[in-house]
Amino acid sequence: MDTNNWQPSIAAAWTPSFKGGFLNKLFGDEGDSVFRGGFRITNDYFGSQLAVSFDGLSSIGFTSSSTIAANTYNVTTRPAPLFTGFGMDIRALPGIPAPTQRFSTPADERARIESSLDATIESPTHWTWNFSFGRSLPKGMYLEASYLGRRARNLFGARDVMALNNLVDPATGMDWYTAAGILHQARANNVPITSVGAIPYFENLFPNARTALSVFGLPANNNTQAIYGLVARTGFDILDWTFIQQIIDDRTEFGLDLDPGLYPNMFFHPQYAAFSAFGTFAKSDYHGGVFTLRQRLGETLSYDINYTFSKSMDDVSGLQTDGSYGGQFLLNPLRPEDQYSVSDFDSKHVVNANFLFDMPIGKGRKWFSNMNGLADAFLGGWSLRGIYRYNSGQPIITPFDQAQWATNWNVQSNGTRIRDFDWGAVRDTQNFFADPQFAFNSMRNARPGETGERNTLRLPGYQTLDLGLSKEVTMPWSENHKFQFRWEVFNVTNVQYFNAGNLTRTTYGLPQDPETAAVARDTNGDPIFGRIFNDIQGNARRMQFGFRYQF
Repeated sequence: MDTNNWQPSIAAAWTPSFKGGFLNKLFGDEGDSVFRGGFRITNDYFGSQLAVSFDGLSSIGFTSSSTIAANTYNVTTRPAPLFTGFGMDIRALPGIPAPTQRFSTPADERARIESSLDATIESPTHWTWNFSFGRSLPKGMYLEASYLGRRARNLFGARDVMALNNLVDPATGMDWYTAAGILHQARANNVPITSVGAIPYFENLFPNARTALSVFGLPANNNTQAIYGLVARTGFDILDWTFIQQIIDDRTEFGLDLDPGLYPNMFFHPQYAAFSAFGTFAKSDYHGGVFTLRQRLGETLSYDINYTFSKSMDDVSGLQTDGSYGGQFLLNPLRPEDQYSVSDFDSKHVVNANFLFDMPIGKGRKWFSNMNGLADAFLGGWSLRGIYRYNSGQPIITPFDQAQWATNWNVQSNGTRIRDFDWGAVRDTQNFFADPQFAFNSMRNARPGETGERNTLRLPGYQTLDLGLSKEVTMPWSENHKFQFRWEVFNVTNVQYFNAGNLTRTTYGLPQDPETAAVARDTNGDPIFGRIFNDIQGNARRMQFGFRYQF
């Protein structure tokens, strides 16, 4: 039973009434100004979509799919079966068992990647509050300023409940992220394997590493060097840190003679390598200011101008409809605060405005109201309407690791900038970076435990202006017969803003050591890195004409 359903609401309004003096000039007469405020607690409730996601993604009891463990096949000594054509017999392939429904997972050391639900789901809670001031102004104008706040907790997200352990050495207090980070830096500095001094973390927790890993034939005088040899450039040069964790986890995966560490399964659970579970652990915060100016009931001109200045922050921005490792996935549940940043959908500035301008020329209007019928048919009765919209660009992740997994077994981390570089939208090359090679060399791969930068770059903003010109003419033979003409133009300025839909490993991925690598280039020698724009926001300029005869 969910008891998280206490939902109070409170609201208040006050209209000041000052008889004279400065306050009367500021707030006007009674009814000219109003202060409003409110507070409310609400809950989200879940049901059908979560059930659909669970039914489609959960591996326990609801599916009969089979996942072949990582590293089962390779391209040399253990090649996988070849694709022979559409319609081939999948069930006859090796490693594919007969369909079964599994209600428990064996601890057989297979590196499974699966999904399910968290058993501790509760209703998300939202605290919302607002405060506004409205003031009527002369000639039908109205000004309003508002502040809105929202604090949401226990929101839906997905996290790896089998996240690899960040082991802490009780003797030194050092954890895996720190110790492995030292090896990461030694590799970056090209330190020879036998020149790395013994690190107490590895000597204490992995006392058998030198003996167990000697099968790989790398030089090592201590346990630290044996593990460092796996990542050193003069060794195996493996920068996939979760794969390093798998190698030294225990003897099973690679058929070692003994466990490198004190115990088997030092990092991995024997049932899973990654197990994403939907749960209610996420949080978000929103603060926004809204300013509105309206001209109401204007005889010639009416308008409505709105501006919003806001900031939305969260640790995941996805929905229940996303995949279990999609936009709502928290990459490192051991350090969730690393991913707290502006939301994927955050737009700092938003402007929208609309207007209606009845030109004061022609019969029944302010100027030339006595115009003859022929002149009025061409010059009088025109109306101009328009809608304007603008929003600043939404955030985008930094380029991501493309061939290594620093923190999570299944989801790659984002890169981290080692120096600033320019980004935006280069129209000549349709590239995100002003200097793709410089931007590429200004990034580094994630270190063990790192999530990388989340939403620290911004895509191009967007604005558009739509206009409509219309005229209605009363026919000279009957005032009940009217002819109407409309000319509407969408995106009047025909400015086309890029849309990023091509984030691939080639265009936005970081290989090992991007600091010193060269970007891939096309046949013309132009950089492919950063070429993420493959579409435009909105549409190019369009026009439409309309004619109507009414009788």
